[in-house]
Amino acid sequence: MLSELKPHISCIDKSFKESQVRNYKLAMQLSLYGLDFVVYNPEKNKFIAFENYRFPDETKIEEIPLMFDKVMNHREWFAFPFGKVFLLYQNQLNTFIPTPLFEEKEKNLYLGFNQPFSENHRILYDNLKTTEAVNAYYFPNPVAEKVKDFWPNVQIRHFVSGFVESLAINFKNKTDNKDLFLNLHEEFFDLVYFRDNKLYFTNTFAFRTKEDFIYFLLATIEQLLLNPEEVQLIIMGNTDKSTPEYDMIYQYIRNSRFVDRNENYLYSFVLDNVLHYRYYVLYNVLQCES
Repeated sequence: MLSELKPHISCIDKSFKESQVRNYKLAMQLSLYGLDFVVYNPEKNKFIAFENYRFPDETKIEEIPLMFDKVMNHREWFAFPFGKVFLLYQNQLNTFIPTPLFEEKEKNLYLGFNQPFSENHRILYDNLKTTEAVNAYYFPNPVAEKVKDFWPNVQIRHFVSGFVESLAINFKNKTDNKDLFLNLHEEFFDLVYFRDNKLYFTNTFAFRTKEDFIYFLLATIEQLLLNPEEVQLIIMGNTDKSTPEYDMIYQYIRNSRFVDRNENYLYSFVLDNVLHYRYYVLYNVLQCES
């Protein structure tokens, strides 16, 4: 019998009804480290559920479909046909191309400039209409087949696509040229910078130590001709005030803060203890419908 994969965090509002999932939206965030998902009730404009699942150490890509099955074995309604389904996939195998230069038939060449060939992956791309850019990326075939089997209507997007578009929508005309956005993952981090309300820079950096982390961050600030004394670093993702990375930010960056929650949505009180900035992109991907 297939074992269960029980949630590390589970917050489900009493208003949630399994029989109503066709009226809900499901948004997921997937990596080799785990799966997070939220359930949104459009009728109430309200998030009503959140769960976080951690995968066993050294989980391989080809094992992810089994993790989906284990989640479903614990939470049967997880694989029910939701009204809309979104999947954000986290990896570093992507590259951005300006929309005027992009041709679909050449997508493998664009990706090949910056990323090594990945066997048993397909190349997908996201059109970022808010920023006139295209994000091409590798997506594992076993995962694509599993999620399409569960949810034929799933909209797959690269995590950085959701990150950039969420910021472009939520911070439109609200940023100045000193704002730099950072999203931290387990072993890498994403940076996004807008200049004059247009996407100017985005990149992903792998790191092993806190010293690596702050080196890449400060080097990028210098490259962008920003001043560490003046830049406003807006933080989200896998961090809090107790992490080594935050300690380095506190030492070297004068102005930093965690991103605010998007108040255009309502949130069940059961989600109050879930640190909103850790899952900012997950909550906001609903705005990035294709």
